Amino acid sequence: MKIGVVGLGYIGSVTSVALAEAGYEVVGIDIDESKVKLLSAGETPIYEPGLKEMLVKNAKKLRFSIDYNELKDINYIFVIVPTPNKDGKIYLKYVEDAIEKIKQINKNAVVIIKSTVLPGTASNLMATTGMTIISNPEFTKEGTAIEDTLKPDRVVIGGNNKNAIEEVKKIWEFTGSPIIETTNENAEMIKYASNSFLAVKVSYINEIANLCEKVSGCDVEVIAKGMGLDKRIAPYFLKAGIGFGGSCFPKDTAAFISFAKDLNEDLSIIESAVSVNRSRISRIVNLLEDKFNGKETMTRIGVLGLAFKANTDDTRESQSIKLINKLLSIGFKVNAYDPIAKVKLENISLFSSARECIENSDAIVVATEWPEFKNLEIKGKFVIDMRRMLSLNNDSNLKVVGHYG
Repeated sequence: MKIGVVGLGYIGSVTSVALAEAGYEVVGIDIDESKVKLLSAGETPIYEPGLKEMLVKNAKKLRFSIDYNELKDINYIFVIVPTPNKDGKIYLKYVEDAIEKIKQINKNAVVIIKSTVLPGTASNLMATTGMTIISNPEFTKEGTAIEDTLKPDRVVIGGNNKNAIEEVKKIWEFTGSPIIETTNENAEMIKYASNSFLAVKVSYINEIANLCEKVSGCDVEVIAKGMGLDKRIAPYFLKAGIGFGGSCFPKDTAAFISFAKDLNEDLSIIESAVSVNRSRISRIVNLLEDKFNGKETMTRIGVLGLAFKANTDDTRESQSIKLINKLLSIGFKVNAYDPIAKVKLENISLFSSARECIENSDAIVVATEWPEFKNLEIKGKFVIDMRRMLSLNNDSNLKVVGHYG
């Protein structure tokens, strides 16, 4: 069975390679010729552990192109293109354009939307195109995306065509995961409700961390462990830190809130989670301003980590980059280091090692949980550890998220 994949970004490239690993022949399409050339040469446009090795291993089952005509004889085509925010609302033109191009060359194909789209999108597109569209949202985490695709917690398949649903179920049978068969709208809603709930968990534990910092003897990691052992709560996403970023939570919560407002509903809990997340940057900046009051222009802040999380090079909506921009606006000088993420930022100094960044800075913020930062020795510097990477001690110059002292 041949499968088409339109969109070879983070999820598209991982999905293509995972399906090839499962035994399918995959034709991947993207309008970005440089991305297509990289993948065709066995190179990946993103950093994801294990992706390159699996790409090379399954090269004979993978073909990449910029030509939609490569899809003319393929019956099942995944659409995995970006759905960014524009003026606070979801922007669907990339999805619409992809489906229109598929229709022009293969109008009988079943389109499987894996892009994150709001409830009602698939039904609207079926009405305007006359095509069969299945909703099949992804639930992958950057850094473990391959495992999450091959062995997901669940597979959600929504649609109104019974035969098409059965065929898409067959595609994912290799995962052995529970399969939820439902409507397009339910499938689309499950994705947004899931991401928003996880964002709420992140912001919730960060608020508890704030409280722990004010109460002698409190440590948010112990609190989170005590909570997480309760099966009703679970330990996942109860890690206090710098807040959520990346390509999903920020845009999905914004789109979901906007979607609800259009229906005259308020998602006040999700709105609060977004507000708490935004305040994480202000909390760090306030600590630095209190420490270096009046000396901002003479003070060099070293930021360890630019990617929004470890094991990825993704800097989209990165909290550390937001922090850097805020520090620069106040007048601080900024140094930075990340072992994988490569990003061009104006008015900062990028270093090739954590040690070099530390030595050239007056204060340090640990912003990403890269393993190499674990238990770094940082002496004689004011340190804000937002990822709980450093050993707890009685050093008054070490501020650890969620710990009194």
